[in-house]
Amino acid sequence: MGVAFDRPIATALGGLPLVLLTWAYAVARVARHRLRHGGLIATLRPGVAEPGELRIPLGRALTLPFRLDVAPGLSPRVVTLSPAPVAPLEAAVTMTAAAPPAEGTLQLTPRRVGDAFFQGFVASAEVAHGLFGVRVWVPARARVTVLPRRYAARPDAPLRATRTSLQERAGADHTRRRGTGMEIRELRDHQAGDPFKHIAWRASARRGKLIAREFESDLVLSTFVLVDASPSMFWGPPGRARIDYVLEAAHHLLDLVVGRGDRAGLVVYDEAVRLEVTPGRGRPQLVRLLEALLEVPHLVHEGRTELTDRELVERAAAWLEAQDGVTCRVATRDPKRADPRASPHDLARLVQLAQRRLDAELVARDLSRPVVPLFSYARDPQRAILRAFCRHLGVPLPLDPTPRPGAQARGLEAAMEHVLTARGGPHAIVIMSDLYSADDLEALRHIAAAARRHRHSVVVVCPDHPGFEGAAAGADALEDAVLDVARLRVSHSLELAQAALRPAGVTFLRCGPEDVVPRLLQRLRQVA
Repeated sequence: MGVAFDRPIATALGGLPLVLLTWAYAVARVARHRLRHGGLIATLRPGVAEPGELRIPLGRALTLPFRLDVAPGLSPRVVTLSPAPVAPLEAAVTMTAAAPPAEGTLQLTPRRVGDAFFQGFVASAEVAHGLFGVRVWVPARARVTVLPRRYAARPDAPLRATRTSLQERAGADHTRRRGTGMEIRELRDHQAGDPFKHIAWRASARRGKLIAREFESDLVLSTFVLVDASPSMFWGPPGRARIDYVLEAAHHLLDLVVGRGDRAGLVVYDEAVRLEVTPGRGRPQLVRLLEALLEVPHLVHEGRTELTDRELVERAAAWLEAQDGVTCRVATRDPKRADPRASPHDLARLVQLAQRRLDAELVARDLSRPVVPLFSYARDPQRAILRAFCRHLGVPLPLDPTPRPGAQARGLEAAMEHVLTARGGPHAIVIMSDLYSADDLEALRHIAAAARRHRHSVVVVCPDHPGFEGAAAGADALEDAVLDVARLRVSHSLELAQAALRPAGVTFLRCGPEDVVPRLLQRLRQVA
């Protein structure tokens, strides 16, 4: 208006805000560029050991102090941090000051055993005297190993096998346990059901009543725990799914067995065997079993995840660009003529960078031999490296929730084959599965025949309670209907499995979320 009516004072008054706004916009652009390229630095646990060494039990929160610094020449007025954890990890931030340099605390609450990853913060900063706001990514990595909870339980053996194993007895220390060996344990009063040949006639004559000899057992118990990692085991919110209950129960059972000096082994399967720990004794064996159990929530092989090869490349490239500041994008002169189906990333360079970053992570964690071999993640070597990179660096990959018909029965049959070929025997076998898709009766009959032929003691722990779905009744009609169909499917599959396995003496133990692990182990002692 000042220019139109030739009013210099009005022109100056009107142009001054425009000049100030243009100057503030330019300052904001420069500040955003500098903030995005290392302008904000968040340091977790200053002056303490590497955050990758954190280990906490499930159910506890971890508080980490951190410091937020800003590069010289930058002075944002207000900085608000929003944590960016990888599910199933929850995080909350508390800061002592609004503008950096500032200190604060980061509270991490895991919901599932395994490795929990925290990748960094999303920072909202006010620049140019508060006229503009920018959002930038601030990397700050931390890996937390979440261990199963510890429960108090009786120290007696929770399971027993059906007969002694002389092959396993060779070279092992005797475990003080009642049994049918050659060494006399004690003399006690005769009880109904004691063998006639165990009566001590001289002691009976001296005391005037029947006295029976009790012998030490020649048995070294060999227990195999078969953990089902099928998609149906992961249904429900983290921390309340079937797999969460099974992992804690399996860890506590293996801890009790190894603690008594017995041999324990583990097989993890879905539609095929994914992990196997051969039976062993002692604390090193318990460490190997725990490492295998912690790997169960992170099975990201080709048949377990629901994403294409291009999505896998994009996720790995986005992580490297956000965390390490390196890009693998291919420069194109004319983006309009580029093939939309082709990947915009240099695959060879991406795999090389991922391999280098993965090797550094494994060296930092002292994992010369990972629990899952790197080449087993995919059939293609490059895709295998990218999947292993995503698993060990905390890049989330969506899991496929769809169960395949008959997959659990085939996987259980393969797991039983591994048990049958194991050294020694017979074994006490504990199968932990919901048997949702175990509808292949022929495979189940093969399992029953093998268990009966090798005289194994088999117990099936089936977490089939509706409470594992974690959905509130009546919240949504369609969701309730889908859950009802799933429950009927589980009940039908369980009846078929019982009909096929019970003739071989297999015991079924159905449990729900209300069954605490010590109570479940007590029930196992009663039926084993």
